[in-house]
Amino acid sequence: MQMTLEQDRIYVTVDVLPLSVYEGTLYILLSRRKDPPYQGRWALPGRFVQADESAEAAAGRLMHEMLPSGDGYLEQLYTFSELNRDPRGRVISMAYLQIIPWKELSVFQDGASMVCFEVDLDDKGLRLKSGDKTELAGGDLAFDHGRIIETGIRRLRGKIDYTEIGFRFLANMGAFSLGELQNVFEAVLGEKIDKSNFRRTIINRYEKTGRMRQADLPVRRGQGRPAALYSMTKEGTGK
Repeated sequence: MQMTLEQDRIYVTVDVLPLSVYEGTLYILLSRRKDPPYQGRWALPGRFVQADESAEAAAGRLMHEMLPSGDGYLEQLYTFSELNRDPRGRVISMAYLQIIPWKELSVFQDGASMVCFEVDLDDKGLRLKSGDKTELAGGDLAFDHGRIIETGIRRLRGKIDYTEIGFRFLANMGAFSLGELQNVFEAVLGEKIDKSNFRRTIINRYEKTGRMRQADLPVRRGQGRPAALYSMTKEGTGK
């Protein structure tokens, strides 16, 4: 049902960017709007902030409704307050990055109202593609959600080189290989990285500073040389 907004009030919403990495590709979960405005268009999951809650609480509530296990990472992105961003009235959006393990994000797909899209962002702009070959540009999304996604991806790319946010995409921060971590970085950055330089940088930045250590687990075996496993320490996760 369409919500009617009073014209002399300011409303606040939270919009969440649910992101995950799978097989070297960055994905975002979008929902198809059931009601006007932009009925039938794809949009970020969101909700209005209630009078008795903070924006952080509203975003957290939305995350836990989407992710019952609570096994996700939530970080405030930016506040979007431009005029006329919602045709119903004056609406300010506080956007949040949400990083979810693929095994949990993928279960929300139903092929109709909730779908994971591959994310591609370069100088030509934002492009999204689903498994059924549906392709979208940023301007095809509801409201200004294309701009919100672009802002979120660029912020993520800027932070991945100097914070631990990239590690949040790992299926298991307590047991991962440097190859798995490199796949995450390449998916987020949208480009290939030199293997030797990447490993040298990660070892110097995280293992030698005590934020990452070799896990007390058997090495992972596959084709070629066995992969050593690592784990983040409390210092690395910020806990």
